[in-house]
Amino acid sequence: MTTRIKIETLHALAFNKLQQAGYPETIAKQVADVLVHADSHGVHSHGVIRVEHYCHRLSQGGMNPDPTMTIEKISSSVAILDGDDGMGHCALIKATEEAITIAKEHAVGFVSIKNTSHCGALSYFAQMAADQGLISISMTQTDTCVAPFGGAEAFWGTNPIAFGFPVENGNPVIIDMATSATAFGKLLHAKETGQSISLGLAIDKDGVETTDPHAATTLLPFGFHKGSGIAMAIDALTGMLMGANFSNHIVRMYDDYDKMRKLASLMIVIDPSKFGGHSFSNMMAQMVSELHQVKPAPGFDKVLAPNEPQTAYLEDCQRNGVPVTTSIYQYLTNH
Repeated sequence: MTTRIKIETLHALAFNKLQQAGYPETIAKQVADVLVHADSHGVHSHGVIRVEHYCHRLSQGGMNPDPTMTIEKISSSVAILDGDDGMGHCALIKATEEAITIAKEHAVGFVSIKNTSHCGALSYFAQMAADQGLISISMTQTDTCVAPFGGAEAFWGTNPIAFGFPVENGNPVIIDMATSATAFGKLLHAKETGQSISLGLAIDKDGVETTDPHAATTLLPFGFHKGSGIAMAIDALTGMLMGANFSNHIVRMYDDYDKMRKLASLMIVIDPSKFGGHSFSNMMAQMVSELHQVKPAPGFDKVLAPNEPQTAYLEDCQRNGVPVTTSIYQYLTNH
């Protein structure tokens, strides 16, 4: 069962719950911003379903509620942000702001992030850059829950990556995806809503593919060896670049609640105006327009660009409210 809730109301509920748990007002607001962005764009696996976890981890000592984040400039275009073991959402917001500032002056802003935690949907940070006419590439490591290609047990995290591109007079093209065949949070959502999952997404304790989210213990990589290889590259560009943990060495999200997770991420922002006199966003608009003109395959009404389904979902939520499962709504409203 789900309940439709106005976007503003859902934000207030998440904000209040986080603040009651001990997160300062600014932190709680930023986290609620990212979570409600995910829910209102149809990415419920990264939405307010996570509030309870963030509150529990804080209560157990595995989160710094009020971090002092610092930025170390390595060169004119490269910086390192130390998240001081605080909320990953806030660290990525600050890193994105820094990367935007650098890119506007030096064409490219490269900001590595260390000592942080789960940051939510990367699309939020891609939107931040795209809103200012900038390109972005972001990625983050996660704890192990994905079998490597050919393996029957977990080794990689879902290790998501996102790309954002501004589009003139239109919504940005945002590609936000896990390197697993599905996000782990979607398993949580399937359990929460009583749904099954498709074959090819996860395996059980014996290494056999399953459609039962309750039996699933390990996700599979997308595209077989391709997703497995990209997951490895992301661990190298985040955790290993920062001298942090990787793979099975990362503190688990749903375990070891008293330990800081020490995750690493990366945000790269590019100012396309620095690369010649052409209008990048205008060319992106042309690309999207021509993509729409491609003959659709049977069963499809139209070929869509990445982020268009999410934008349509947002418009529906703005009109009718965000669907929230009854159990999540009860948690958020229980004082």
